[in-house]
Amino acid sequence: MSPASRPKNSRPSLPLLARLFAHLRERDAEGSFLFLMACVVGLVMGLVSTAFRLMVLRSHDFFSPASSGRFSISRVLPGDFALLFQVVSPAIGGLVIGLLIYKVLDLRGGHGVPSVMKAVATGQVNLPASMAIKSASSPITITSGGSAGPEGPIVEIGAVIGSVIGARAHVRKDQIGTLIGCGAAAGIAAVFNAPLGGVVFALELIMRDLQVRKFAPVVVSAVIASVTSATLLPNSPAFQKLSPEILGTIQPNGFMIFHFVMLGLLCGVVAIVLVSTLYRVGDFINGIDLPLWIKPAIGGLMVGLLALLRPEVMGEGNEFVNEQLFGASVFTEAAWTLSLVFLLVCLLKIVATSLTLGSGGTGGVFAPSMMTGAFAGASLGVLAEGVMPGTAPHFHIFVMAGMAGVVGSALGIPLAATLIIFEVAGNEYELMLPLMITVAVSTLLTARMKKGSVYTVSLLRDGFDVEKPSAPARDPLLDIRVRDIMSASYIALKPDDGLGRILELLGETEDNAFVVQNASGELQGVISTNDLRAVVNLGEIGGAAFIAQDIADTNPPALYPESTAARALEIFTSSDIEGIPIVESEVSRRVVGVVSRAAVLHAYHRASADRTR
Repeated sequence: MSPASRPKNSRPSLPLLARLFAHLRERDAEGSFLFLMACVVGLVMGLVSTAFRLMVLRSHDFFSPASSGRFSISRVLPGDFALLFQVVSPAIGGLVIGLLIYKVLDLRGGHGVPSVMKAVATGQVNLPASMAIKSASSPITITSGGSAGPEGPIVEIGAVIGSVIGARAHVRKDQIGTLIGCGAAAGIAAVFNAPLGGVVFALELIMRDLQVRKFAPVVVSAVIASVTSATLLPNSPAFQKLSPEILGTIQPNGFMIFHFVMLGLLCGVVAIVLVSTLYRVGDFINGIDLPLWIKPAIGGLMVGLLALLRPEVMGEGNEFVNEQLFGASVFTEAAWTLSLVFLLVCLLKIVATSLTLGSGGTGGVFAPSMMTGAFAGASLGVLAEGVMPGTAPHFHIFVMAGMAGVVGSALGIPLAATLIIFEVAGNEYELMLPLMITVAVSTLLTARMKKGSVYTVSLLRDGFDVEKPSAPARDPLLDIRVRDIMSASYIALKPDDGLGRILELLGETEDNAFVVQNASGELQGVISTNDLRAVVNLGEIGGAAFIAQDIADTNPPALYPESTAARALEIFTSSDIEGIPIVESEVSRRVVGVVSRAAVLHAYHRASADRTR
């Protein structure tokens, strides 16, 4: 049937799923529809995160010189060519990213979590799909050897998915913000199999809100994403879990507190160096007069050259941590030598990450922060075991605490970092005290020494401080003029009208205020029902002699047609007046209408409802 021949009362049929969503939304009284949307976000993010993890794992098997897989670079190419390819591979990946991001898509590179933070903080929750497209290109950076991680892009993709699903499902604007948090939490939960850490990450960094009504959907989304990822990728944790023997070396005493206070100080310094280097390198590269699309290739080439010194600087780094740190229980090298080697890897990883992201490569800084923290912790751990044997826990404990310390202080998420590492380590309670000490000290140091984290510094540079409390919402009545809500039909009395006439009019109207005006229509006063009640209480003898000008308030507050409804509300809240006369101007006192208390309140509720749609 053509549109022209369709009956007037017929409605185009909606898809079954759309009709189901509409039905649930219309009958939703307790937020159950939002829970359903949170489940959808969690399921989608579980699938997306699994795809990201598979790509990163397979790329490490290919690029790692130590890999013995069938398709590893060491088997595909002979030794010298494999080494050459390892050097140029990040440059090739950077070139592809540069052409894709700057030439084809005309987007901005770098990590995109700050843009999500700003969108939620300002209420601009309709995120463009281009944000997800840019983040989806990050596996090219990571798999080619660029020093970046998938967590930031996954958070950004999750935020966009939450926004799109919320918009398509026609949920309220404030609920779309909650779904954005669901997407972010689901991404982190799926990557690390850490649902609690993902929830706190979203609440602490993205939403900055601990309201119960927002907490529950985020939890549901994170759990579903974590279960989905664990089902599709079983036995593939981000890091190896600690054995009971290693955990048994944690002895809560003064020595342990000393060691992890020292580690917290080291992690704080590393975090400060990471944040400063990332933005200084970015500023330097941005200042080079070259086309934008070529800069990621130059940054990638520099990373490839750094990999000649230490191949650990390539990629996200998780597998190098598992192989070189958790894969070894003891070392034969001298403690001082090994400590310096680990510290060198930590610093080179910072430089490689700064070159990758500062040059415009796509990817996140979460995973590189974890790796720098791991090697910083290993550096102090092997030194403590060598210099103060018997007083320090196993250096694997230092590795875990170092990851939490640098991530928590560099990214500004101390609670989330603690919980993520706690869950990654297998939810071992013994580990919580070292994590808490390290994160507390490192966060305190960075807060004193540097304003802003990896994520917030870029916002501060743009003039937006997400750390400050949100500015109070603009009063909607400021945008409403009295002329739009006043009534031009009102009860007008003459100054000499008697009480009988006034009471007669009172019985004929529902108005609670009468205007007293002269023959020219100029304001002489206002009589309210409270004024009449006081006169009537005097009885017939006392009240009969009163006329309108005796009863009226002869100096009432008055407004003008251009006055705001907010000013009218101020008058109503500071007095018991029921109606405010509206006069032509400051010069002319001719009455043109009356605005009632009920009219102002109705305008306020209507404007507030329009803002939440």
